[in-house]
Amino acid sequence: MRVALIATDEAGYGPEREPAELGGRALILHQLDFALGQGCGKILFLGHASGPEALALRAAAERAGAQFQVLRGPRDLPATVRGEDELLVLARGLLPDSPRASELLRQGAVILSLPVQAGAAGGFELLDLTAAWGGAMVIPGRLADRLDMLPEDGEPIAGLLRIARQASVPERQLPESELTEGRWTLLHDAGQSRAVEPAWLRRRLPSASPWRPTAWMARLLLRRFGARATASTRAGPLARSGAGLAMAGSLAAAWYGYPLGGFVLLALPSKLSRGLRTALDAALAVVGALALPGALHRRAFLAVLPVALLHVPVPAGSRPWRALLEDRVLLIALLALAVGFDVAEKGFMAVTLVLLALRIGPLFGKRG
Repeated sequence: MRVALIATDEAGYGPEREPAELGGRALILHQLDFALGQGCGKILFLGHASGPEALALRAAAERAGAQFQVLRGPRDLPATVRGEDELLVLARGLLPDSPRASELLRQGAVILSLPVQAGAAGGFELLDLTAAWGGAMVIPGRLADRLDMLPEDGEPIAGLLRIARQASVPERQLPESELTEGRWTLLHDAGQSRAVEPAWLRRRLPSASPWRPTAWMARLLLRRFGARATASTRAGPLARSGAGLAMAGSLAAAWYGYPLGGFVLLALPSKLSRGLRTALDAALAVVGALALPGALHRRAFLAVLPVALLHVPVPAGSRPWRALLEDRVLLIALLALAVGFDVAEKGFMAVTLVLLALRIGPLFGKRG
């Protein structure tokens, strides 16, 4: 089994302390994610057992199905790690966000190191005149037994590092770019974490083309304002609930003769999942049918057709601008304008023809 040793910063738990966070989550929760990604089935925690970070770490580890145990000191570690285990050790305050480092640690016993000048400037412990410790290592579980030689108040992580080097665990150096890009760094307070958070968030957000304006704007707003809001465990349920209420409100508004209000409400729902996207499309078709004049079958046909064409993919190799009318909020805005200017039927027809041309036009071009 792989076992992870995670420790909180030694700064204490006074009311004035503002611990490092990224995306509204404590740094040790990001370390937990990293440890789980490394295949660790047991999490050992070194720190204040009743502190808020420890309680959050325990809850998150147990939700993920991992064992969790608090260590009181270095003497507790040998009793919790078996000889055949692999022990992943993370430095206090380490932000582990490097795919390169993750791959090196996944391969087996290794001590990560850094170029000495860059490592020292980043606050990493020096190993010798040529290298600094990289803040993470994987060592055989049997080496943990040697912690019995440390005094009761000894520092377990520093002791394990010395033991691993004495046992000739191989060292692999990370390039300096991992530090300069903020993928592998030490964060000891909220000020440091706020400095690296924009770059950390950029690495997690999917790219968005200006030809998909809603996705582009959402990415921009999330980078600027949304890190802490989306990190909350309530963010997903609240967003889904809000989307459901907006769709229900749009249907009610259209039913009572206010289709323009229905379109406005439809522009608000989040499309967090395929189910919400399908529900949004269904609501859009219903609101469109209620906004159109004429017989029911004619209204339903005109309303469903543009929505259905959204699900026909743009042919491969098409120019990027052709994706513009795949943007649902833009489509809703165009249909709302048609309704607002009392040309709903003509507007729906025009939008349908444009969408159809965007889909089949490239196919005729290829035949030519």
